[in-house]
Amino acid sequence: MKTLLKEKNNKGVLIMNKRILPIVALFMLAIGSGILAQAAVTTYFTPEENLMVLNLPKLGFWENERDDGGYYTIMDEEGNVLDKMSRVIYVGDELIAEDNNQYRVDRVVGDTAIAKIISKDVLAEYDELIQTVFQEPLVPAQTSKNLVALYHTHSAESYVPNEGTESIPGNGGIFKVGDSLTQGLEKKGVNVKHSRTPHEPRDANAYQRSRRTALQLLKTGPSTIIDVHRDGVPDPDFYNKEIAGNNATSIRLVVGRQNQNMQANLDFAKTVKAGMNKYYPGLIKSIFMAKGNYNQDLSPRSMLIEVGTHTNDRTRAETGAKLFGDALPTILGIVTPTTKAPTKAIPATGGDWTALWWILGIFLIGGALFLLVS
Repeated sequence: MKTLLKEKNNKGVLIMNKRILPIVALFMLAIGSGILAQAAVTTYFTPEENLMVLNLPKLGFWENERDDGGYYTIMDEEGNVLDKMSRVIYVGDELIAEDNNQYRVDRVVGDTAIAKIISKDVLAEYDELIQTVFQEPLVPAQTSKNLVALYHTHSAESYVPNEGTESIPGNGGIFKVGDSLTQGLEKKGVNVKHSRTPHEPRDANAYQRSRRTALQLLKTGPSTIIDVHRDGVPDPDFYNKEIAGNNATSIRLVVGRQNQNMQANLDFAKTVKAGMNKYYPGLIKSIFMAKGNYNQDLSPRSMLIEVGTHTNDRTRAETGAKLFGDALPTILGIVTPTTKAPTKAIPATGGDWTALWWILGIFLIGGALFLLVS
C-alpha cells in the first residue's frame, strides 16, 4: 500500500512538472511580448555593449569615399543628371531623387553611374501621412521621446572657404554644423546629445571607432540618432540652395542597405524627406541607399546626413542644418512647449515591424528550446 502511494506521489510530481512547463514557456513569451511592446513605443533597441556588437565584421569595408578628389555622377538612361557624390557607388545602390522617383544603379562606367527608374513618386503615401501630422491637433497623440542624438564618424570634415582646408583632425568644421543642428532642435525645445568625440584617422576603421560613440548615445534612449557629415563634390553650386529665403545648402539622407534595419531606416528617411518637402521644399536633395552598414544596424531610426560639400561656405551648411533641426521635431512627433502636438502619431511602418519581429523571433525560439531541453 505504501509502495503504491509512493508511486502515485511520484506520478503526481511528474504530472505537475508537465503542467508547469507550458506555464513557464508562456511566462517567457509574456516577458518577450512586454519587451516587444516597449520597443514599439521607443522604436529602437539598445544593444548590449559586447564584443559581437562592437566588432561587426566588414564594417567600414563598403562605407568608403573616393580619396583621389574625384566624384561620381548618377545619370538616368536618357543622360539626365540625377545626383553627384564622392562616396563610392556600387551596382545595386538606389536613389530617391529630388523629384521623389526611385532609381537603381545598373552599371558604373568610369566616373558615371547609370541608373534605371524602378518606381515613380514613391513618397505619395508618406505625403498623405505628413499632411495629417501638420494639421492642428484634435486629440492628444502618442509622441516620440524628447531627445535627439548627434555624432560625427568623420570628425575631421571641414569646409575650405572657412577653415582653409577640407580636413582638421579632431576638430573639423563639421562640429559647427552639428552645433547649428543642435540649435535648431533646442530652439523647438528638443533635448540634444551632441557628441564631439573624434574618430580619426579617416580610414576603413572609422565606423568601428564611431560605433562605440553610437552605442553610448543609444543608452540615453533618443528618438533618433544622426551621423552628421558633408560631401566631397568639388562644385559648391551643386548644393547651394535658397530655402525659405535663406542662403543654405541642401542635405542628402543616406541609408545603409546591408543590415536588418534597412527597411525601417528607409521608411524613416522617406518620412523625413516627405516632411521636409512640406516644411522646407528643396532642403532634402535625395535619399541614397548605399552598400554598407553605416552602424544603422543599431537602431531602426538611424540616419546619416550630408550637409553640403567641402567647397561650400560653412555658414550655408549651418543654415541648412538649422532649418533641418527646426522641422524635425514636428516630423518625429516630438511635443515640446514650443511645438504643437501632431493630429496623430506617425504609425509604425513595415520596416519598423520587421525590426520588431526579429526580437519576437528570438524569444519564441528561446521558449521552444526551453521546452525541448526540458
